[in-house]
Amino acid sequence: MWKPIFLAALVSLSVMPAGATSLSPHPGYSLPVHIGGRTTPSANGDGYQWPAIYFESRFSGTQIEILFNNDTSNFNVILDDHLLMVVNKPGNNSIAINANDGEHKIRVEKRSETQYATGHFLGFSVPEKSAALSPPARARQIEFIGDSLTVGYGNTSAFSQCTPEQIFETTDAQQGFGPLTAKHFDADYQINAFSGLGMVRNYDGREHPKYHMPMLYDRALFDDPTPVNQPNWHPQVIVIGIGGNDFSTPVRPDEPWGNEANLRADYVKTYTAFVKTIRGRNPDAFIILATPPDRQEGYTGGTDDVFAAIKTAGDTKIDRVTLPELDKIGCNGHPSTRADARVADFYIQYLTDHPQVWQGK
Repeated sequence: MWKPIFLAALVSLSVMPAGATSLSPHPGYSLPVHIGGRTTPSANGDGYQWPAIYFESRFSGTQIEILFNNDTSNFNVILDDHLLMVVNKPGNNSIAINANDGEHKIRVEKRSETQYATGHFLGFSVPEKSAALSPPARARQIEFIGDSLTVGYGNTSAFSQCTPEQIFETTDAQQGFGPLTAKHFDADYQINAFSGLGMVRNYDGREHPKYHMPMLYDRALFDDPTPVNQPNWHPQVIVIGIGGNDFSTPVRPDEPWGNEANLRADYVKTYTAFVKTIRGRNPDAFIILATPPDRQEGYTGGTDDVFAAIKTAGDTKIDRVTLPELDKIGCNGHPSTRADARVADFYIQYLTDHPQVWQGK
């Protein structure tokens, strides 16, 4: 299991300021990279927007450089399963890490949520005298689809009332329940979630008017309609928890639905079709539909209706769960990291009790 422990005694760090180093071409050579999450290649590196993206490699030697091109995101840097440092908005810079001679694992994790900015990762570079090793390979894959609860929105905040900048700085997607669950099982993961988004209606019926989950789900980048291309992504488990924003506020007369009954009908229809699409792409995956406790009837009851419709259609690899109680002490009444840990424990226990789902049963 990956351990967030500082290891300052075993490494020395040097962060190179802007303009101090050239990123392309770069001395040494690039390592093969294992990518977790949805990215798209470009001349500027692997582009990404979804939360909780991560990049991994392995090498033998004493030095490695991490090549960033992102001035809008915060990252964890993890060396040999230990959290080395948090890098905030690194820009077009590299970070040099010196380590004891030997074999090492390096990992960069995106912490923050960036809904309207694209970052790029240019890779890992080592001196020519170092040896490149094969990146980590995992047998298990798990995917979480959702909204701010799945993102880890403001989950490290010490107070509930937050400015937009405070929300950004206190959101740590890697401490969300999805990554915690995946890391327990040494599984690769995707967190395909977007705060404020709904299945058919976003928060208050006003936020992100051009987006909705069924549309964004097909994309690597939110504003690029090019379908995501991931031939090696075949998750054994897919967890879907979305609908809180659809029913977050009363439907206004000027909205397309006019009333909550019509909204719920649209939600159930669209959500059911969404699950069937996911099933078509992942015939062996086990799908879990989740809602928190004490939520709006449209959300919980509508999800019940979706589950019933899918089961009636003959799908046996699906379940419906209610999550444990969530606190509301993170930003704007969102759960804290303690609540995220409780939800992760819930999923860990569920998957431990149902080990067959990892075998597509």
